[in-house]
Amino acid sequence: MYFKEYYPGEFFSKYIDSYFEIDSRYIIEDITDLVVPDGTFGLLFIDEKNLKRSKSINNPPITLKKSTVFGQKTKPINYYFTKGNSSAFGIKINPCGFHLFTGLTSKEFKDLFVEIDLLGNSDLLDLESKVFEANDIDKKINEVEAYILLALKKYGLDDDHFLFESIVEYIYCHRGEVRFNSLIETFNTNYKRIERLFLKYLGITPKTYIRIVRFNAAVNLHMNNKNESLTQIGLQLGFFDQSHFIRDFKKFTSLSPKSFFDKDISASEKKYLQMLSVRWSN
Repeated sequence: MYFKEYYPGEFFSKYIDSYFEIDSRYIIEDITDLVVPDGTFGLLFIDEKNLKRSKSINNPPITLKKSTVFGQKTKPINYYFTKGNSSAFGIKINPCGFHLFTGLTSKEFKDLFVEIDLLGNSDLLDLESKVFEANDIDKKINEVEAYILLALKKYGLDDDHFLFESIVEYIYCHRGEVRFNSLIETFNTNYKRIERLFLKYLGITPKTYIRIVRFNAAVNLHMNNKNESLTQIGLQLGFFDQSHFIRDFKKFTSLSPKSFFDKDISASEKKYLQMLSVRWSN
């Protein structure tokens, strides 16, 4: 299998959604993966030119030559994999963890990917070296988690970040079935403050994040409840009507719900759906 995923322990799961490896030696034929917004950031350590990524499904692919940070996605993109002799180690970073890897506000990375040597972050470059030196997946993960512990001491967590964490967890636990007024009432704050926190730590507005979470919840519900119609799932998650449900699917996948679930999927797309199930079962 050219794509394998791994999961952090309880403490680090607040910051890390999952780890994964890509090994092009196990690719039999060229692969195109549809990658949709899922609320996570990405960090991919690349030691060879084995991966191409398009800015959107309508853009020509760009070869990723160096280790790269990926910002929040609000639209679907494609990854292209070809057979080779190289490997990559990646991290899917939860909303609460991104600032630990960059020290920067997340709004600078929305729908962008940036090579880490352009960030001027010596700590991140040091982590890259340690990841490349580690000769197995456990050691790579240990290096990342040691980095997180040091970053927590360096950057700290203030009241703003604790509030942001609480709001993100609330939205996640409610599967995105949240009205914005309920956030204001539940957390005794105002729209401007919530929006400012989300733009700083997530790079997107809270309303956009709510839509992404609800879309991912819909995908997971359908994958685990084949007997329920898409209409029933949409109603469960608070979509106003079927057209609203379809509109969000097209925004995040470029496909209708039916076309998305009927498409042939690659091995790594299948793994993504399995990762999504793990995320929602926790």
